[in-house]
Amino acid sequence: MRPRVLVLGGGFAGLSCALALPASRFAVTLVDQSPSFEFLPAIHELVSGLKRPAELRLPLKPVLAREGHRFRRGEVVAIDSAARRVQFAKGSLRYDILVVAVGAADADFGVSGVREHAMPFKSVAQCAAIGRRLRSLLREPRPGRVTIVGGGLEGVECLGEVLRVRGDRDFPVTLVEAGPRLLPGAPAPVGRHLAAHCEAAGVELLCGEAVERVTAKTVKLAGGRRLRSALTIWTGGPAPRPLLAESGLAAPGRWAAVADNLRLEGADDVFVAGDSGELPQPLARQAYHALAMGRHCAREIERAERGRAPRAFRPAEKPQLIAFGERDCVLLQGRHALASPKRLSRCWPPRTSNRSYSMAPNPTQPLATLKRAWHSYATALAISSSPSAVARPMTAPRASPYARPMADRLPTTRAWTAPPSHKCHW
Repeated sequence: MRPRVLVLGGGFAGLSCALALPASRFAVTLVDQSPSFEFLPAIHELVSGLKRPAELRLPLKPVLAREGHRFRRGEVVAIDSAARRVQFAKGSLRYDILVVAVGAADADFGVSGVREHAMPFKSVAQCAAIGRRLRSLLREPRPGRVTIVGGGLEGVECLGEVLRVRGDRDFPVTLVEAGPRLLPGAPAPVGRHLAAHCEAAGVELLCGEAVERVTAKTVKLAGGRRLRSALTIWTGGPAPRPLLAESGLAAPGRWAAVADNLRLEGADDVFVAGDSGELPQPLARQAYHALAMGRHCAREIERAERGRAPRAFRPAEKPQLIAFGERDCVLLQGRHALASPKRLSRCWPPRTSNRSYSMAPNPTQPLATLKRAWHSYATALAISSSPSAVARPMTAPRASPYARPMADRLPTTRAWTAPPSHKCHW
């Protein structure tokens, strides 16, 4: 009899795990509240209308059926790891092996009025709703202020699309970040580079300011200032889902602690992948890590079924692309970054040191690392025009008709020049 593998969550981690398991040896069932996989790395483009919701959704049932697996739509209410049972709003399922890949919730930090009056930025439907509200606002004779709360990756990419829609029209845009600078998780020069773009576009940056309350028409800051806001967008980042603590998989308000092989601590038949898990060495919660974690879970399930010893998950360093509407984009790889040279001299002197993060590569080192970074990322960009690419293994970068020419065109002494609009990437 085939072992029953139950996968909770149809995102990058859950879907990649399910598709990597052979139906001939495992009875796989994937459960998700949504009928579709959503390509979240591109949801910011829904704000400007550059993408349509249908372009970022992939129906889960036919994709899984093609591999001989089952899909069940439902809301997970509780996980009983002792009884090996998952309870849904309607019915329940037993399992032999459980993969928890339920993603993350929105972090509101206890700020009053966020859920009632701010528009969240976490899903295809939410970002499409923001785009509709923004275009409706622009049809008014005197559009009010657009306020984006959060200066991390989501906030910056959302801001770029808001500026794309605004064009030459004049209405106030404010970004509020509790930390001292934009993109707290990136090197400081990258934040300064994008802050210079914001200054040129007339965006009001309020760094070091926490939000105390959100109402239907205002955003009150902890310092006492009150902003009138016609549209408030909340990009507060990820938070653990309450399900993890309620089911005993994690402490309250914490992620599920996993071993280096992605097994839940103290439960050999439960794996945690994607945003829900916390490795001994924490990882950035990015889609490429979720994909790799899902595939590693599948390999570990196969190894356990064959009686082989577990192996540790070894995350590979990946490039990261930060899109800023049609104005710029930044590709990060290790200690190097590639971006438009328009403000390069203002933000990055053409030199490197042990402590600086240089836009221009060190002239004493070849660009092989950066070429490989762009080579692999261009492959992902080339196939991501359809999220169905996630449903098949990624081939070597050479298979992309776009990757090799772009990599070969990278100069040997200067940073790569970003196109005026990254519309062509997709």
